[in-house]
Amino acid sequence: MMSLRELPDLELTLGELVLDLLRSPYEYPELVLSAPVDARGEVSSNAVRVTQHYTTALLAYGFSADQDELRAASEWFATPFPNENHRRIDAVEMNRLEALLSLNPRHVYVMPRLEQLIQQRTPTHYFDIQSSDLTFDTLWAIKVMAQAREVGILNGLMSEDDLRRWSNRMVQDIRRDKDLALALRLRYELLGKLTPSQQRTHLHNLLVIADQSGGLWGLSQDMFSLGQSFQQQQLSPDLIADYRDIFREMVLSTCYVIENLMPLLPAYPELEPALSRAMELWWGIFHGPNAVETLRTLFPDPYDYLLIAARTLVSLRAYLGQPLIRWGAAYIHRKMAIQQVRQVEPADTVNIKKALKEWIQFDLEKPPEQLRLGMSDSNVVRIRPRICNPMQPEDDSFRLHIPNADSLVIKYGPIEEIKRESEHYERLPLAIKEYFVNIPQQPTYVDERQRRAYVIMADLGRYRTLYEALQKVPQIHGLLVDELGSFLLRIHQGDGRHRRYVQEGLLMQLYLLPMQLHIRNIFGYILENKLLENTDKQKYAPGLQRALLEKIGHLVRRQLDLEAFPVACMHGDLHTRNIMVRRLKQRENLDRQDELDFKLIDLEKFRRNGDAALDIGELLVDLELLRAPRNIAADRDPIFSLMKALEDTYAAFAADREDATFPIRVQLAQARSLIRIAKGRTKQGEVALRESRKGPAIRIAFEALNDAGQALEYLKQVVETLG
Repeated sequence: MMSLRELPDLELTLGELVLDLLRSPYEYPELVLSAPVDARGEVSSNAVRVTQHYTTALLAYGFSADQDELRAASEWFATPFPNENHRRIDAVEMNRLEALLSLNPRHVYVMPRLEQLIQQRTPTHYFDIQSSDLTFDTLWAIKVMAQAREVGILNGLMSEDDLRRWSNRMVQDIRRDKDLALALRLRYELLGKLTPSQQRTHLHNLLVIADQSGGLWGLSQDMFSLGQSFQQQQLSPDLIADYRDIFREMVLSTCYVIENLMPLLPAYPELEPALSRAMELWWGIFHGPNAVETLRTLFPDPYDYLLIAARTLVSLRAYLGQPLIRWGAAYIHRKMAIQQVRQVEPADTVNIKKALKEWIQFDLEKPPEQLRLGMSDSNVVRIRPRICNPMQPEDDSFRLHIPNADSLVIKYGPIEEIKRESEHYERLPLAIKEYFVNIPQQPTYVDERQRRAYVIMADLGRYRTLYEALQKVPQIHGLLVDELGSFLLRIHQGDGRHRRYVQEGLLMQLYLLPMQLHIRNIFGYILENKLLENTDKQKYAPGLQRALLEKIGHLVRRQLDLEAFPVACMHGDLHTRNIMVRRLKQRENLDRQDELDFKLIDLEKFRRNGDAALDIGELLVDLELLRAPRNIAADRDPIFSLMKALEDTYAAFAADREDATFPIRVQLAQARSLIRIAKGRTKQGEVALRESRKGPAIRIAFEALNDAGQALEYLKQVVETLG
């Protein structure tokens, strides 16, 4: 049976994860074994939870409770109870109690917590810990009581019969995948088996869910397509970034299900294929020498990263059936030995370099100039550096001038976004690389603590965005109509090699899945925050949500009818603020017919194997949004002329490539773009709500509904065209 559970790069990956976990108290002191945050000695609830998972992972690795790391954690958790701040058992105290039961169950502060927990049973005998979900509270309490029983300190606080009866009841009450898996394990361990009905209904149901959702757990039914994309390795980094919370819950739930169902395997061997597939799917995402970097990229928030890393190790321990130290110790010893003998720069040389950096004086001529605020989490500013000769700091004639660096652009944001853009630039076909802004291969500076990267680039100061040019440079409007389409064609044709057709699932990945996920966010923001109460849109919004999902569901069933199209290089975020343009001077135009020079910026979503229709649909929506408020007759409107020229150019492009469904996919892209715009608005709305500004949040809700309503019209046209 073990041969079915072999995982690639096991020793290397496990060793890297454990080494990084051991570093976490030093790298994340605010989350692991943190110092108090106030004069009363309180620590944050996040720190208590993360540290509890940290200790569980080290125990799974094979550390004993008397190891220095775990002994320090035991002392950290052992706070007096009750005290002036904590008289009830809440979520924080439950995490402390779980940790103490694992590390030092005989500690004097354990029994007072168990006794208080028993006092928090309601008249219906459920446990009340957080009050928001008594069923989960009770399952958690039964788990802790079973833990106390296992280490021999239950001391009659809850009878064996009561414990067994409630473990049986929990199986019937619990619904979430990870919680059901825990309930089944507790029932199995306390009674020795499941009933035939429990096996047939609940165990089988978890297997069905895994099959429907692509081999994983933790997804709602409307998100099963996300799991299927995960299974087919079709999740792009930007999709994961947009829906990191859903992805995080899916991974955590899957780890918990593996951890809790593995002990049932001897009695129920039919579980093995599903558990093996789930472990292999998740392991396949990050294993290898860059495992830690990959996980940090997927989960840049340290809280998320540490939880995921810890639960991965715990589920791996259950999966392999033995302490992980058996696989990881040799790798860690070898790595430590290599580090001990590695040649390092002499200390004097290191210090001389540091002194040199301190010697050079630099500043900014004026504060950074904000260039844009887009939908991503990255930001862009223009700076004008001032570098002085330290020998003559007051004399401007001694200023140091770096060629072409009087003005620079700095892009900064989450490390994963900045690195992804650099990687995309490196992978650009040589034939079109000159049409994109030059992006350095490595960030100029990385702030590891904040997980932000900064990259310095050349300033395209002579260029304007297409957005600005259409509004402020009328003398080039005609040239834009003539030349923009041919420029974009060069991008989409890429290196011009042999035409290739789409791989299975690309339509789902590019269009259908993002729309489903965005709709979930849009209407979650509107309905959960009750922003339409007492308005005429209160009943409209749920109906609009259903109509959108119905149309997308229809397209999911018909996706094979749309997938036979040739792939193209795709920018992935093509709007008027990501297209830069300047008019060539006469001396620059001697060897070329064009009068305009274009550059594209923002490569976070670039794909060599994408769909040109997605770019064109998005650009047409952006142009229409720019055109609509102007109220200019179509025959005199340069934006309308530009849109018509693009449509004609790409109709010929589609005909030349025998791409019959191109017009349908453009409409699909227009729907996708409007839904994405609506989702982008909700970010601003959430900020307004956090600042208690409900008026702007309501206005944004109406704007998002308007975008979604327009998207529905495009989806209706797509469905009608398909017939």
